[in-house]
Amino acid sequence: MQTAEQTKDESLVWRTARIPVKHWGRGVDAIDQMHPDVQAVVEGFINTWRQRYIPLDSTMAQLPEDRSFVGKGLLLFGNAGTGKTTTASAILTTIRRTYGAVVFFVPFADYVQALIDHRNMRDLYQATGDEYAREKFLALQKLLDKVLTCALVVLDDMGKEHHTSSGFAADVFDALIRGRHRNGRPTILTSNNKPGDWDKVYNASMQSFITEACEVAAMAGRDHRRA
Repeated sequence: MQTAEQTKDESLVWRTARIPVKHWGRGVDAIDQMHPDVQAVVEGFINTWRQRYIPLDSTMAQLPEDRSFVGKGLLLFGNAGTGKTTTASAILTTIRRTYGAVVFFVPFADYVQALIDHRNMRDLYQATGDEYAREKFLALQKLLDKVLTCALVVLDDMGKEHHTSSGFAADVFDALIRGRHRNGRPTILTSNNKPGDWDKVYNASMQSFITEACEVAAMAGRDHRRA
C-alpha cells in the first residue's frame, strides 16, 4: 500500500506528463474488457519497449539486433468513446512505471496551437520587449521541447485539429512524427480516422509512412461514454 507521500510524489509525475487527471496512476492492468486483439498489440508494445526507444547517447553495442521496432509507435483508431485515450494513457503509465521512461501526453490540436502561440509570442517580444510575451514564449518552448524529446509521447485526437488551406497542421504532423521516429522515439497516436483515410486528412506520403512508424490497433465497440 502506498503512503500519502508516495501518492503525492507519483501524482507530480502524472501532472508533469499532462496525463488527464481521471487516468492518473491507471496502467494497462486497470483496463476492463480490453479486446484480445488490442491487448495483444498493447502488451507487445510494452514488452518490446527497449527495442523501440533508443536513447541518443546509445552506443552501437547497445542497439538491438532486430531494429525493425526502433522508433515504432502505435496508432489506436476507432469511433468516439471506444477507449482510445484511456488505453493510450494506461500505456504511458505502464511504460513510466516499468522502465522509468519520461512520458508526455498532449492533444494534437493543443500542440499545433502551441506552435502558433510560440511564434506569436516571440514576434511580440521582439517587437515590444513585453515581459509577459517572453515568459509565455519560454513556457511554450518547454512544452514543444517535451513533445520533441520525451521517450514516449501520446498525440491525442489526431484529425480534430483545425486545418487550413496552407496545410500547416499536416506539415507539422509530418515533421514531428518523422523526426521522432528517426531519433528512436516512439509515438502513440489516437484518432477517429481509419489508416486508409489519412491521405484525406493529411497527405498520401504520411498515410504510407504511418504504417512504418506505427503498429495499428482498431478500437471496436460501442461508445462507452454514452453507455
